[in-house]
Amino acid sequence: MSDKNEVSVKILEVIEVSFSMKPLPENINEVEFGKNLQYGLGFSLSIDHKSNKFRIRTLVNYSVNDVNDIKVSSEVDVVFLVKNLNKVVRLDKQTKKMDIQNEFLATLIGVCIGTVRGVLSTKTKGTPFAKAPLPIINSKDIVLKMKDTQIS
Repeated sequence: MSDKNEVSVKILEVIEVSFSMKPLPENINEVEFGKNLQYGLGFSLSIDHKSNKFRIRTLVNYSVNDVNDIKVSSEVDVVFLVKNLNKVVRLDKQTKKMDIQNEFLATLIGVCIGTVRGVLSTKTKGTPFAKAPLPIINSKDIVLKMKDTQIS
């Protein structure tokens, strides 16, 4: 028997927003994180309290040797339907600030990271990037960093 006040989450859709891949320079045959490959990761959140939808856009870039030399870029939206969204996302009507429960957000971010890892794996199959899947990332650390860098 489920509690009517229980928070539950369902994935409604996964949308590949964009993907691009450029060839490696001729003098590079393989890539490896910690050597010549680095990644950038970003998130954009969109919340609709009326429909109980929570959308997270995840952006991942792979660059080789130089942060500005982006070789792989992927943007993926994951749309969640959240029953009792107001229990984990609170809006202060006076300040217009939103407070999202850390554990809840970390769970969704973890799903998004895994989803974009799968998209990258599929899209880079047969290329040197296929041997460098997106590393395992602690979503709790990501949430703490996101909240530390919020602009008030």
